[in-house]
Amino acid sequence: MSKPRSTPPITSVSNSRVQWLRSLKERRGREAAGAFLVEGPHAIEQALHADVEPVLVAYVPELLTVGGHVARVLDALPAQVFALPVSERVLASVGDTRTTQGLLAGFNLPDHRSQPVAAAPGLSLVLDRVRDPGNVGTLLRSAAAAGAGMVLLSPECADPFSPKVVRASAGAIFSVPFRVLTWEYLMQILSLEYRVYATHAEADVPYYEADLTEPCAILIGNEADGLGEEARVLATRSINIPMAAGMESLNAAVAGSVLLFEARRQRTRHENGAFHVPA
Repeated sequence: MSKPRSTPPITSVSNSRVQWLRSLKERRGREAAGAFLVEGPHAIEQALHADVEPVLVAYVPELLTVGGHVARVLDALPAQVFALPVSERVLASVGDTRTTQGLLAGFNLPDHRSQPVAAAPGLSLVLDRVRDPGNVGTLLRSAAAAGAGMVLLSPECADPFSPKVVRASAGAIFSVPFRVLTWEYLMQILSLEYRVYATHAEADVPYYEADLTEPCAILIGNEADGLGEEARVLATRSINIPMAAGMESLNAAVAGSVLLFEARRQRTRHENGAFHVPA
């Protein structure tokens, strides 16, 4: 950390560094700065462990305790990272939560341009126009927990680097690979070797009777409109999630989580020699 903690805290939201951090709350600001916002010591620690590069950290000196989580994260920062002491009011103006956790940071956006893109050899999740940041974050979290190898997002999805997505992912954004791709690119990488499953209320096959042990991708559509035309063309299998009478659909994040963990259940049993696809 390049700044001693004895420095008086910044009390004005007009400070240039504070303004830079505030700009990261909006997509346009993130794109201009090439950075995104991470809130709270736990999430920042996860980002550091994932080798995401921090640019600037802001903290509230009054909330520091000897040996506390915030202090430990500050001590773990690379020496060149500037740590800016601010008042609690200033930190609250930057953050996206009602209650500050005493620490937030701007991190460089990862550069995916030089990295090859491919569907995971086992299980991928594909999001079609999922616009609610909470749903995108929750689906990233479920994908990581279920052992999915890749999450692919259409350009119309909520920005995975928005503060709400980062927070809802509970750190999964730093552990599960993901990419935002055009449908043209998605169609190229989801080759015929993959089965692409989409849920449909009128489908004859319940999700637990589909063979999710094979290389496959799970499609999750828009919260209001379901799957778009491109996604429907991409789907090779339709399955349904049976529900009680009177219920028509599930929240996108819930439906995706159900399917992801069914895939994990089947794959675990398959590895143990206990799973057989129903005839």
